[in-house]
Amino acid sequence: MTGEETWYEFTEIKAIRGTESKTITSKQQQGWELVTQQEGRLRTTMTFRRPKPKPPWRLWAAVGAASVILAGILTAGVLLEDDSNASTTDTVAASSAEQSSPQSAPEREAEPSSSADPMICDGKLGGIPCKFGQTAIYSDTVRSGEVKLEITVGAPVEFTPSEDASTLYDRPLEPVSVYFPVTVKNTSPELAVGTIFGQATNAEQGETDIKFVSDGDIEGLAVAGVAGMPVGESISVKDGWTMTTLEGVEYRVKIDGLAGYSIKFTP
Repeated sequence: MTGEETWYEFTEIKAIRGTESKTITSKQQQGWELVTQQEGRLRTTMTFRRPKPKPPWRLWAAVGAASVILAGILTAGVLLEDDSNASTTDTVAASSAEQSSPQSAPEREAEPSSSADPMICDGKLGGIPCKFGQTAIYSDTVRSGEVKLEITVGAPVEFTPSEDASTLYDRPLEPVSVYFPVTVKNTSPELAVGTIFGQATNAEQGETDIKFVSDGDIEGLAVAGVAGMPVGESISVKDGWTMTTLEGVEYRVKIDGLAGYSIKFTP
């Protein structure tokens, strides 16, 4: 590689349609450059790159010197092996047997392993969506203070609406009615929670045509202001929706409305 060449590292991000500009601005502030952008039905796939630091010349020199030293050691080892006698061979064999004995197993087992909790996701905007059943960890700082939430959304559960079921503006029910088990816990250090509400979508109707439905203990997720959720407490609801199909079903928890933050949960 010549001194004129540039090294790059690449990353790919899937952003919800309509949030591309926010994602691009955020990545550009981190030094990333947009390379490609491919729009899908619900998400836009974007590829970014940024220059990767070149290894300093001293590092290359050290590597070269180490290679020369290693070659010398290997050569000397070959010569010593030719002159070795049977007792030396036995000693080497015994040493190898000790290294491969079960006593060395605890050292191998002590290697660090991933401690990530598969039931926790960060739910960052433009990042990998959360899965149904996972808990998203949300944190933000607003004028009223620091906001911290733990949000868990379960997979949709189908139910048969009763005669008392109702929709917004009394719109007719669709063929499929489901509710999402949702739990939101306020772990903020002080009263700083804004508005929180849920929204279901699917591949056929998107977000605008799916209808909210309430029926008995099935109701909507809606938290308005700090009075609705004291610090350290949580709420659990069955957020009901009626739709044409469960194909491509997703659920979003929106914080502080359209100008705020949205955490997506998928199958």
